[in-house]
Amino acid sequence: MKVLVTGANGLLATNIIAVLLQRDYSVIGLLRNEKSFALEPHENLILHKGDITKVDSYDALLPEIDCIIHAAALTGQDIIDYSVYQEVNATATENLYKSALEHNVKNFIYISTANCFGFGSLDDLGNEEKPIRFPFSNSLYAKSKLEGQEKLLRLAKDNPDTKLVTLNPTFMIGSYDTKPSSGRLVLSAYNKRVLFYPPGGKSFINVIDAAEAVVNSIELGVHCESYILCGENLSYKEFYQKVTKQLNQKSSYVKIPKFLLYGIGYIGNLLRFFKVKTDISLTNVQTLCINNFYSNKKAQEKLKLQQRSIDNGISDAIKWFKLN
Repeated sequence: MKVLVTGANGLLATNIIAVLLQRDYSVIGLLRNEKSFALEPHENLILHKGDITKVDSYDALLPEIDCIIHAAALTGQDIIDYSVYQEVNATATENLYKSALEHNVKNFIYISTANCFGFGSLDDLGNEEKPIRFPFSNSLYAKSKLEGQEKLLRLAKDNPDTKLVTLNPTFMIGSYDTKPSSGRLVLSAYNKRVLFYPPGGKSFINVIDAAEAVVNSIELGVHCESYILCGENLSYKEFYQKVTKQLNQKSSYVKIPKFLLYGIGYIGNLLRFFKVKTDISLTNVQTLCINNFYSNKKAQEKLKLQQRSIDNGISDAIKWFKLN
């Protein structure tokens, strides 16, 4: 089976490609910059330079493709214009799926985000049945991913011959974080005697677990179904404690008051009002003040999602950053 993976330089996509190659798939990685690709050359891997927003970047590849894993996305939090997110995360996603239909591609795996569904507490975890909740309903990124997800589902209902599976990972930690993206949270603890942490929490997952579940979904995923990929639900303090333990580092932990974070968020909104690009906003700080927790029950049962300790993912991330 030949698989096209978009956004091949990303944390999850790189790990997906590694798993595909381990399982003897033939892979084409679509990416913008071949020089930043983290894996070694492989006889079953071809890197193709292209732009996901341009159909002619990939359309000629699709007649020989059996499966598309669409991991490319615009994730930066400093963008203040929704249309910029929309072009990549919704419109380009829809166009790629339409091209897949035209070329009779058998499988289309869309990598979305868990925040398209409603989060919950430890006593009532978020799942695939709960609609998006505030503050993510105000997040330009989450809204654009949800728009892309909904566009695909509308198309897929009338096109059962191209199986659509939507996968919704939470916060991923592990190797090959070249930007870095989520690994910035690990790096933020390095050599810090005092660690300031927000009052909320996240659902974390070892990126290897997420990648294996993505590849499993080629065979095990059900048409038009969504699966949340998550691991451990931790407060930010608990996560930082795990990081500093891996670093053999003694740190003190100080909780940032919610009112202070909100004040910073209002300043960010003011800067954005004057068209200043910043990843600080009221919505973004509000996400730091909630327990953004999810259940992985469906993915465990249907996709054989493993749940390795997030300690392993943190260890892998630290080792990779030190080497690179």
